[in-house]
Amino acid sequence: MRRHEPEPNSGCWLWTGAASRSRKGSLYGNLRVHGGKDKPAHRFSYEMFVGPIPQGRTIDHICRTTLCVNPRHLEVVSMRENILRGDGPAAVNARRTLCQNGHPFSVDNRGARVCRVCESARQRRYRARKLGAS
Repeated sequence: MRRHEPEPNSGCWLWTGAASRSRKGSLYGNLRVHGGKDKPAHRFSYEMFVGPIPQGRTIDHICRTTLCVNPRHLEVVSMRENILRGDGPAAVNARRTLCQNGHPFSVDNRGARVCRVCESARQRRYRARKLGAS
């Protein structure tokens, strides 16, 4: 694998070969392997230097640089873990500890991402409107 360039400050090995954009706009390196199929360069690097990637697992860039192919910066994780480590809406929401009105999510919420204080207030307003409309 000769299509990478070491980045002295970060330790990343930046892929310099062909690349394609993900649906979210990130660049990922690609290379053509035996049989003429394209393979993500980071997956190829991990398999070449570390070992096989277990079925149902994905590779996370610990360095958050998607063009990096340094096997020390790559980790096998579940798709859920990979998503929660990112900065997408699911990850951001999972890290929230307060509702939009500042009430803490707690054990009282029974694991739901709904604030019980706000939900109770919403239900009281709904019942009051229904009773007033009759």
